[in-house]
Amino acid sequence: MHKKMLNERFGHQTFRPGQEETILSVLESKNTLAILPTASGKSLTYQLPSYLFSGLTLIVSPLISLMEDQVMQLRQQGEKRVVAYNSQLSIVEKKWVLNNLASYKFIFISPEALNKDDVIKKLQAINLSLLVVDEAHCISQWGIDFRPEYEQLNVAVRKIKPVKILALTATANDEITKDIENKLFDNGEIAIIRESVNRKNIAYLVEEPVNKINYLVELIDYHIGPGIIYFSSKKEAERVAQELSEKTGMRVSYYHGGQTAQERSLIQQQFLKDELDVLCATSAFGMGVNKKNIRYVVHYHLPSSLEAYAQESGRAGRDGKQSFSVILYQPGDERLYAFQTQELSEAIEHLKIYPDITKLSYDEELELYLKWQESIVAKLFSQAELTSQLERKLEEKKLALMNILTYLHTKECRRSFLLRHFQEKKQLKQENCCDNCGFCDKMLDKSSDKNFDEDDQSLQWEQKLKNLFNIK
Repeated sequence: MHKKMLNERFGHQTFRPGQEETILSVLESKNTLAILPTASGKSLTYQLPSYLFSGLTLIVSPLISLMEDQVMQLRQQGEKRVVAYNSQLSIVEKKWVLNNLASYKFIFISPEALNKDDVIKKLQAINLSLLVVDEAHCISQWGIDFRPEYEQLNVAVRKIKPVKILALTATANDEITKDIENKLFDNGEIAIIRESVNRKNIAYLVEEPVNKINYLVELIDYHIGPGIIYFSSKKEAERVAQELSEKTGMRVSYYHGGQTAQERSLIQQQFLKDELDVLCATSAFGMGVNKKNIRYVVHYHLPSSLEAYAQESGRAGRDGKQSFSVILYQPGDERLYAFQTQELSEAIEHLKIYPDITKLSYDEELELYLKWQESIVAKLFSQAELTSQLERKLEEKKLALMNILTYLHTKECRRSFLLRHFQEKKQLKQENCCDNCGFCDKMLDKSSDKNFDEDDQSLQWEQKLKNLFNIK
């Protein structure tokens, strides 16, 4: 039945690795965690079985851009019973959707919206065949210090009681997998389907140019795009986009969470339709967005973790053609991490100084503190438990930076390094692997401003990291 559906509705003759196993697990009514690489067609694993179920499929999605992309794809396939329940809907539209849930086959929703009482009440009254948590690694990585609603997903799940749950991600090592099990499935019995994170058509490089802008101008002039350049700063994404546009004559724009929803939607559609050559973006863009012909991904600033790097670099080469991923590093780039961890450290100290934050007043700019207050009042966790979770998160961030810096300075195969981080062994030796395996001489030999003193860097970076976090 599922193979016939694959051909007749989706127009495919065969499944990609991991797809059929995941679909069969869902059809057998098993709670399932599928860890499938970027560009592996994870959306099919819930779309296909949904047509074999009578009820609604609810997809929890972290980003509006991802929801929009998935809704657009389903509508292009002829599916009209789909909607994204998010901030782009008016109050009237939201009420209409909630009052007509049974008329939809697919509803995409954020964790924040799912945790609202009126939404839960409506979902309890319908036939919810399948709950999908897309990009499930966010449960572990986007939790208590960023979007606490991910920590509370299991509370909503217990209330709405879906027939089955499917969690999907491309990046989950053993620790993150266990975290997802604990927070989403309450340690219940689940089927775990795992395929290699290895993307054979993506080569990995680290470069240390004296001037990053000059390097990017040369790269853009040399390589046919389209490409994505990732930033940790909204202002830098805008500044660099403007400068690259002026110096290259290419169609360059920027995308970040500070833009209006309409602006972001327009930029996303322009990029998807090949009306832009280069997109300068923060992590707000790209997760799950189905653009197949991205030839390169550049990290202007350091990625937040190896998991984030695997996700973001994996936006390249979804069509299977040769692509590459470059991290641009200059000594001192890690200071941005120090600023982020300092904010978290200050939050921990604040919680220790004030034993009952529910009695304090915070303005709207401190939205995270307001969410913590609400959660403590609702008895989802105590202030002591909150402090403990934040302390663990702080240590995780420090370890993430240690892993990134080790990756930057390793002399071994970068692909092997990444696979080992995800508890995998390197595959057979391949052509166009990474710079440490000789790939940079073939593709990026035009860069004339490289300044990478290996002996000096390998000697200094560990001490710099210790100084950064006051580690003796």
